Amino acid sequence: MTLNLLTLKFSGESSNLEEPFLNDYYEVSLPQIRLSLVLGALLYAAFGQLDAVLMPEQRATMWFIRFFVACPVFLGTYLLSYSRIFEHYMQPILAANLILAGGGIVGMIVIAPRPINYYYYAGLLLVFMWGYSFVRIRFLWASLAGWVQVALYEIAAIWISPTPFTVLFSNNFFFISANAIGMLACYSIEFYARRDFFLTRQLEIERENVSKMNEELEERVKKRTEDYRLVNIALEKEIIGHKRAEKALRESEEKYRTLVENASDIVFQTDHDGFFTFANVSMIRVLGYEEKEMIGKHYLELLHPGMHEEAAKFFSDQFAQRIQNTYSEYPVVKKDGNEIWLGQNTQLIFDNGKVIGFQAVSRDITERRRLEKELRESEERYRDLSIIDDLTQLYNSRYFYYQLKMEIDRLERHEYPLALLLLDLDDFKIFNDTYGHIEGDLVLFRLGQVIKRCLRKEDSAYRYGGEEFTIILPMTTKEEGAVTAERIREEFKKENFSPVRERNVNLTVSIGLAQYRKQEEMRAFVNRVDHLMYRSKKNGKDRICFE
Repeated sequence: MTLNLLTLKFSGESSNLEEPFLNDYYEVSLPQIRLSLVLGALLYAAFGQLDAVLMPEQRATMWFIRFFVACPVFLGTYLLSYSRIFEHYMQPILAANLILAGGGIVGMIVIAPRPINYYYYAGLLLVFMWGYSFVRIRFLWASLAGWVQVALYEIAAIWISPTPFTVLFSNNFFFISANAIGMLACYSIEFYARRDFFLTRQLEIERENVSKMNEELEERVKKRTEDYRLVNIALEKEIIGHKRAEKALRESEEKYRTLVENASDIVFQTDHDGFFTFANVSMIRVLGYEEKEMIGKHYLELLHPGMHEEAAKFFSDQFAQRIQNTYSEYPVVKKDGNEIWLGQNTQLIFDNGKVIGFQAVSRDITERRRLEKELRESEERYRDLSIIDDLTQLYNSRYFYYQLKMEIDRLERHEYPLALLLLDLDDFKIFNDTYGHIEGDLVLFRLGQVIKRCLRKEDSAYRYGGEEFTIILPMTTKEEGAVTAERIREEFKKENFSPVRERNVNLTVSIGLAQYRKQEEMRAFVNRVDHLMYRSKKNGKDRICFE
């Protein structure tokens, strides 16, 4: 198989396979493309609810992008997929859809006010995942669409809506990493699709050759039998022709067997009970067993004991229901004890209509699963970094509003109390001017630790901004919240923040506390607590003020 390593097109002696492959790829991909377009439109529309919550003032503009630009294009492409023109222009059309999806997110980042727009770009990572792994778009077109989206974000973040350097640097790190991993995954998907197609065609050609030779052999036998009745010499010719045909058949079978034995994929056969009867060279090499060790071994011996029941049920169902072909992915244990993942196509073997075993073609997909795991972990790390304050290791203010909205929605349904605390360090500027910002940062960190120690599992704390902190107390009345607030105030007063051992430097906090009122606006609730906190400062600091 000869491929252009950049474009992945069949080249050289394999160039004649390009057009059949594209036709086959189109037929196989079309159902998944239609499904991905519908799901993409649904998800794009569903996130419109987030617009209404985070920035109601810009809601109309955001919804115009979602409901009157992006979603109609996705659904229009879905309808276009039923026309003949879609087959010829499928790749550029899908690439345009991906660019539109990412461009729409970039447009929302430009429109959204700060700091909301700093975390709106998370949608671009969803577009990367959608485009590289779900939409069946080829590698070059997917890469083009991915880098165009990155470029659009750079233009927006640098020139149209300038973004702080630290945020821009962090976002670019994840964008470029996610784009590179997506390109690699997309490249692997197309590469293995082409290799499977190539091997399938080779097997089909060999089968056709064997079938053709069998037909020729039958015709020769008939002709020689008829000629035998006429002349005796025809018998000798028939014998010679028969021997030649048998030799050709043996050579063809040997060639087919050599192809299977030396295939890069694992090929094996078992009997009806699951014991191996054939294993090609790749299976011996990959698993580390000798051929004599493999033949007669039961397939369950290669699996972890915990998977025996599941695997046995899967293949027994295939036998019982006479399912011709199945695909499965599972881990196997090599002879050296290491574990690898295989993706396996399994086909039943029939003899006179009776199932006598199965044959399978397997491929090592360990690397693909590792890349998928890294992509998932990268997304989790990105999510954590986007909601955690680096200094205090508490949640940040962006996540505070999101979580507060969730709690308010929940209590409106179940009618339980909700208390909110807002803390502010007293005379923190004087401390910073006296001891420096490094010691000031340490104060903020230790205050965060004190807060954590004083909270229940269901409570959550946030760095609201500067030296201000907020605490959400679900299922808590203001009287119960006052107990928690007093505990935090007292514990914090015990902390010594002096850089010198011989001195004691203690700091205090002023705390505002309020209980949520039914049907109250979220912003009004937060402002009410904020006013109470400033009242506690006005009344002498180091105290708790609540209604």
